[in-house]
Amino acid sequence: MFRKMFLVSAFLLLSTLTFAQRANYQWSNENVQTISGIVYDNSRPTSYMTADDGFYYKVHLGPIWFWNENNYSLQTGAVKIRGNVKTENGELHIYPFTIEQNSSVITVADEKGVPNWGNSSGNNGRRNNRRNR
Repeated sequence: MFRKMFLVSAFLLLSTLTFAQRANYQWSNENVQTISGIVYDNSRPTSYMTADDGFYYKVHLGPIWFWNENNYSLQTGAVKIRGNVKTENGELHIYPFTIEQNSSVITVADEKGVPNWGNSSGNNGRRNNRRNR
């Protein structure tokens, strides 16, 4: 019984560490761009937008609990997103740092690309990081 519990605990720990590393890789700062366009699908944890230049992007929004906990919402319509842009399997993806919409700014990651739901800087998830302009 103890052995089973140990194996399950070890598996969960390794899985958590692996996914945390992948998230930090995706939200890096290697190709930061600002993209303006129209969100046409605002499903979470991803949404989709058409940029002003005609390209389509899959927008990775992070965990649903992070959005719920901070009372964030992303509406369909005009948006400006600053974040790390990657091409994966021939598709454009953006991992946002900030999302500007309707005179509000949602901060999803810091300037280094570290997501705000992590605690790598002792920030306790950086709660209440929405500013109204």
